[in-house]
Amino acid sequence: MHIQFWVDSWNAGGHKTSFHRQDVHPYVLKYLTPEVLRDKRVLVPLCGKSVDMIYFREHAAQVIGVELVEKAILEFFAEHQIPFTRRGARFEADRLTIICNNFFSLNRVDIGPIDWIYDRAALVALPLPLRQQYVCQVDKLLPVGGQQFVNTLEYFPRLETPPFSIAPDEVAAYYCGNHSICHLEQPTLPGHGMVRKFGLNFLKEHGFLLTKCSETAIS
Repeated sequence: MHIQFWVDSWNAGGHKTSFHRQDVHPYVLKYLTPEVLRDKRVLVPLCGKSVDMIYFREHAAQVIGVELVEKAILEFFAEHQIPFTRRGARFEADRLTIICNNFFSLNRVDIGPIDWIYDRAALVALPLPLRQQYVCQVDKLLPVGGQQFVNTLEYFPRLETPPFSIAPDEVAAYYCGNHSICHLEQPTLPGHGMVRKFGLNFLKEHGFLLTKCSETAIS
């Protein structure tokens, strides 16, 4: 999506999309437990002002969010009353850093070592061409042995705006080359807000655990 789309969305209070939720996602509580997160560094691409980062900050060694729109970052710190220091594009607090930048422009030096990527609102936020670039960028940042929790929505009829519908076979196509993929969750949610808002026939919310097994071969 164009940068202005996301700027306009946050200027409108985030209501142009269906991403932000007021509580920690139940999949996080179920699968990314304090024991799993202990001493780990977690990367949250396209983080917005996700309250999941508060949970990660409490239980992980470090959480690094990446967000394009400064307004979302400032609202996050203000709403949670977290003091921060700004160093250029980096907003830094205890065990929490949010980088105000285009995710695609960052490298391992910018991010530092990471153990986990939490993707609740990244893959589904991007149209197909950018989705493929995103997968390549994740591959560059995540070391072998690193893990991801990926959350996607699958629904019909498909919309042409984010969050996009992404089925399990699509996740497999993106990541099967060098990741093991465990499909953990796929409940149908008839009461989801998107079903009511868009008159969807159905909506499923998938959860996947991915582990990077090898580096992508360079031909």
